[in-house]
Amino acid sequence: MFLKWLVGQGWEAKIKKMGLFIVEFNLKGKSPVTVENGDVIVDRGYATVTVRNVKADSIEDAENKAMPKANAILDELCRQYEIKLEIGNGCTIMQQDSPTTRHIKKFDMKTYVKGGHRKRIPRVLNKVEIRPSDAKTYYRKAALSQDLFDKFRNLYLAIENVASKIAAAKSEHFRSELKLLQFALKECFSSNRQLLEERSHVYGFENTGNIFLDVATFLYKKNRVQLSHSKASENKKIPFKSANEWEVQVSLSLAELVAESLLSYEDAHLLS
Repeated sequence: MFLKWLVGQGWEAKIKKMGLFIVEFNLKGKSPVTVENGDVIVDRGYATVTVRNVKADSIEDAENKAMPKANAILDELCRQYEIKLEIGNGCTIMQQDSPTTRHIKKFDMKTYVKGGHRKRIPRVLNKVEIRPSDAKTYYRKAALSQDLFDKFRNLYLAIENVASKIAAAKSEHFRSELKLLQFALKECFSSNRQLLEERSHVYGFENTGNIFLDVATFLYKKNRVQLSHSKASENKKIPFKSANEWEVQVSLSLAELVAESLLSYEDAHLLS
């Protein structure tokens, strides 16, 4: 998947013997912060995420083992600090020559970041706790997306993922996705249903007096289903149709609230 470079002369034979690698993935943008989480490093002004001390049998094995760690810290930066970074094309892999090695010395990287950030954060973060979660990956994908339909779809995937974990933790099984979502909303917002009620005042939302069912219906039937199916005889959201795109746009605030709240619930109750 990635184009790789081995740095230095005669490294291939040494790598096979040593089995310890440093892997540096290129990012699509420069990081506005520095954060070091054990063997995973993101530095302010660098368009890379570095994974050190990767024990592997081959170059491909090193990349495969480093990739989940790199993506996990990017998921947490997006979730906790609204820092939207994404791995791009290319990675550099070499033998780790020292435990203190911070970057692969191949490129002349400028350490200047232009512009501010929507959320005020320090330049250097304390250690960011990583709790890997598929839901966080969907959430970051939604945050990075410029397409309204894709943004909602990935927010919903984050919601659905955590909802299924909540049901499993409670030994519940639902054949209906609508009931699954309603159950998860009740678990998550039972002590703060007022917040859900206040944020549900969006176009197309129908209030029947059951806020958990109403939110589940709005997110699932009026958006998720209509974005995922296109039968001619059924309601659907059509790309480039301004009315449909506007309906999805105004639904995003509620979807974001639910996704973020469920991710917080997951961190507090479901991840060790």
